[in-house]
Amino acid sequence: MKNIGSRLIDRYMTAIHWFIPVEAQQNAAQLTRAQNVVNAVVLAALSGPFYSLAYYLLGFSTAAQEILACCAFMFVAPFLLRATRSIAIAREVFLCAVFFNFTWLTFNLGGVNAPTAGWLITAPVVAMFLGGVGTAVFWLAMSCGAVAAIYILPLIGVALPAHPVKDMDLLYLLCDLGLYLVIVVFVLLFELTKTKGFIKLEQALNVINELAIRDELTGSHNRRHLIGLIEQERERVVKGAQAFCVCLLDIDFFKRINDTYGHAAGDAVLRSFAVTVQKQIRESDAFGRYGGEEFLLMLPETSLEDAMLFAERVRMGIERLMFRDVSSDLKVSVSIGVAQFRLGETIGQTVTRADEALYTAKSSGRNRVINYGQTVELSREQAEVQAEAEAAPALLPLELTDTSQCDPLTGLLGRRVLRDRLNHAMSRSIRNERLVGLMLLNVNKFKDINEALGYEAGDAILAQIAANVRDCLRDSDTVVRWGGDEFIVILEDLAQLGDAQQVAEKILDRFALPLRAGERESFVSLSVGIATFPAPGCDIDTLLKRADTAMTRAKMWGENSVQVYSSDAPLPPSERLILKNHLREALAQNQLLLEYQPQVDIATRRIVGVEALIRWNHPQYGRIEPGRFITLAEETGLIVPIGEWVLRTAAAQNRAWRDAGLPALKTAVNLSARQLKHPELVDRVLEIIAETGIAPSCLDLEITEGILIDNMEMNRQGLQTLRQAGVQVSIDDFGTGYSSLGYLTELPADILKMDRSFVTRLGQGETGARGYALAESIIHMAHRLQLAVIAEAVETEEQLADLTAMGCDYAQGYYFHRPLAADKVAELLRQQAATDQGPALHVA
Repeated sequence: MKNIGSRLIDRYMTAIHWFIPVEAQQNAAQLTRAQNVVNAVVLAALSGPFYSLAYYLLGFSTAAQEILACCAFMFVAPFLLRATRSIAIAREVFLCAVFFNFTWLTFNLGGVNAPTAGWLITAPVVAMFLGGVGTAVFWLAMSCGAVAAIYILPLIGVALPAHPVKDMDLLYLLCDLGLYLVIVVFVLLFELTKTKGFIKLEQALNVINELAIRDELTGSHNRRHLIGLIEQERERVVKGAQAFCVCLLDIDFFKRINDTYGHAAGDAVLRSFAVTVQKQIRESDAFGRYGGEEFLLMLPETSLEDAMLFAERVRMGIERLMFRDVSSDLKVSVSIGVAQFRLGETIGQTVTRADEALYTAKSSGRNRVINYGQTVELSREQAEVQAEAEAAPALLPLELTDTSQCDPLTGLLGRRVLRDRLNHAMSRSIRNERLVGLMLLNVNKFKDINEALGYEAGDAILAQIAANVRDCLRDSDTVVRWGGDEFIVILEDLAQLGDAQQVAEKILDRFALPLRAGERESFVSLSVGIATFPAPGCDIDTLLKRADTAMTRAKMWGENSVQVYSSDAPLPPSERLILKNHLREALAQNQLLLEYQPQVDIATRRIVGVEALIRWNHPQYGRIEPGRFITLAEETGLIVPIGEWVLRTAAAQNRAWRDAGLPALKTAVNLSARQLKHPELVDRVLEIIAETGIAPSCLDLEITEGILIDNMEMNRQGLQTLRQAGVQVSIDDFGTGYSSLGYLTELPADILKMDRSFVTRLGQGETGARGYALAESIIHMAHRLQLAVIAEAVETEEQLADLTAMGCDYAQGYYFHRPLAADKVAELLRQQAATDQGPALHVA
């Protein structure tokens, strides 16, 4: 019976959906309204003919005809709904028929004492379900008006018509029973459609939940949910349960499969791999996709020996997979690293140990199962390679059986292996949230060694260099011969950048003594470039290029130099001289330009200002950041004309934005020490304001704390004059100079700009409590001194949340916007004006 009822309900829902427009079915609220319109018509179809018959039998045939006419009018509503696609039209047609029907009956059955007078409430009640509160209020007013009119008519002498019904008691009974029945049936129909809607909503939520915990391609758990399951098992173990094991599985040569057979074939391999593993695991086990072609398996209450046996069965099962739909030649294997959870360690540490075991399995031939700490047994071919490695001083042990991937001279890995190793290291870096350091080592003037000692001696020198570099590294690090006189080192699992620099210094120390080549000796020096990952917009090729750029800079600095890649790295001496000479031409040849970084009101998230930042498009060196040439401008005295150009250009741009109809905003310009000491500074600033037409309140002069204090009295007088003219003054990099409260009370300033060193300590939760307290103290102190506060270098949502909680006024940084060209700022301001119709921007 239950199944029959469910089928009937489904058929009913399908039938009423025929009348409902497709667009209404896509919106839950509209769908409910439309369903209720059809439900009301169905109710009329069930009750209308019955009451028409009752009135006919009671002798009131005119009422019977009126009821049938109104029912026919109601039946038009669903077809109007389908034809016009308007719920409102169908609803109002139905409600008009209901209202007219009961008003007519009440008028013709004796007025307010008629048995149908109470039925006038049905119009507003049904209107509530069909159209909401507004519709219900309208029809309630109509019903009340109708009752009042019927009541007033006899009072003003208008007689109500007589009716032929003799048994009014029976009519009262029928009307009362009908009213109860109609209300109950309508509520049941409403509940039916609502329940069906909730069932669909529950099904949708279940789908969403599945998407939240499942990998869409393989159907296995996704990484986040998998780690959550393992964390739950860890808590069980801490409370006394048996330890669990984790297996990290990596499909061998998966990139080659994608490249050879296509990504569709790669997806098929991933799906078949996941299905094969899932068929073998227990219900209590947790299995999911960890990333790319890597999968993670958690085996609760499993010893290391049992986990190894199970992993071996999985490996053999994967070997037997066939992919005839793709190619009969396609064979798949898997490398597996196994580790058992140890009390006191985190899940990340357990997975890291499994990852190290996986790395050993892959580097010792692949298609193997290795547990953490296991000694690898080499095949005969591998043993022969290792014996040769030990015989030669620079050979690297324990590598590949494929000697075509090994450099024959040094015994190091060849460049063919580099991309695979580097890709693996970068993937691990993202998962484990640790740095990877890439070092490019170049042997300085190696050509001179070859010419002086001969190529055979040069080869011997290279072999010794390779051996010395290898001796300075951990077993987990990778060293590759990149080219004739270049080597690349991959340093994994670094806690900080300084770790890579220490390794580089350690390598350079090994070359303090000369290397022997036969009877001859030769001193060797290296230039080392370092690049790190993760880094914004960095892939394998970019990382290699950055290491090469850093190495080139190291060569410019001289022998045995180490340079870390940076977009604004210090200039080598030769480049300093070139740029110093070219700086004079930069102004004349329009090589300088300004970019503007927006400053945002934290409370409203609206742009209220910009900071003007200078750039140099050098014809030879390309784009040069200010950190590389501002010091040169200070040394040559060119900072004064350059500073004046910046001030004039930024002021003119601010005025141009205003002339374009954009809202007012503040433009901040940095003043240097040389500019501040210039006797005509105040006059030049006021002259530029007059020439460009910028509003003085829209100009903000940023001056670093130390520069202001150097000559307090003179600076205070000049800046006070500018402030009286309406110009604002900001203390830049606050907290890195004197930071004295005594000085702060005397500084002529309106805004305090909190240095990035304080902002970077925010957003770290309890671990950053001291940094939070310090930044909060600065903000509260500034507010007590009537100073607004701008936080610079805001890069994360967590940092912004902390600043908001502290009551910081403004912020700028990559979280909001990078420095932009003037037209891009204008576009942002137009978008802001279009979406925000509030008051104009207020410049603090």
